Amino acid sequence: MPADLTGKSVLDLGGNAGYFSIQMKLRGAARCVLVDPYDEFVAQARFASRQFGVELEIAQEDAHVFCLTCAERFDYVLFLGLFYHLKYPAIVLDRVAEMTKERLFLASNVLGPAAEPQAEKGAYERFTDDYLLENPAFPRLVFIEELYNSDPTNWWLPNHSALPALLRSAGMRVIARPHSHVLVADPVSNPGKAIYGNLVFPRYGKAGEPTHPGPQKVDPELWAALCSRAEAFRDGEDK
Repeated sequence: MPADLTGKSVLDLGGNAGYFSIQMKLRGAARCVLVDPYDEFVAQARFASRQFGVELEIAQEDAHVFCLTCAERFDYVLFLGLFYHLKYPAIVLDRVAEMTKERLFLASNVLGPAAEPQAEKGAYERFTDDYLLENPAFPRLVFIEELYNSDPTNWWLPNHSALPALLRSAGMRVIARPHSHVLVADPVSNPGKAIYGNLVFPRYGKAGEPTHPGPQKVDPELWAALCSRAEAFRDGEDK
């Protein structure tokens, strides 16, 4: 990320309490749009931005709906800690790729070891090449029907090779991977977008849990656990 973002526009999807958005503004970004559906995080972002004397544009919206209804493009896009919270991550990633003018930063939880597939082919033959697809290192997503880490918003967990494969399929080129969970990518091609007058989007959610899209509140028990962990981390107790 350049130290000087003067005149640049930034989209921060799943921006939470605004840490990265504020950093972008402090580096001179002319505009930063933070997208997050949760009341608590939006309130924190508004408070924190005031403390640092920067102005953020905050959209309290589900990332699916925002990406499927916003036709804008941004110089830089932050897609940090959000991928695995999406019920439909591939379509959001495709939209994010089209929305990125210069550079995309992607961070996601990753399952398994940092391994790439042993062999790749331009076309896989049914049965003959199934052993390649069954290789644990082959790009794959694990679907979480129930809870993962006590969080009802965790839906898909990628393995190490899935993230770069998904980025390539969205027209991006991975230029750096400073950590197994962090990728930096630039656009290679932009096929454009199709804009429809009406978008009908399904409400979704895990059984017995809140439904999305729309404004959300963090579950009180989960919020208390997050606050407790933050206090422990502050006090040096969380290893």
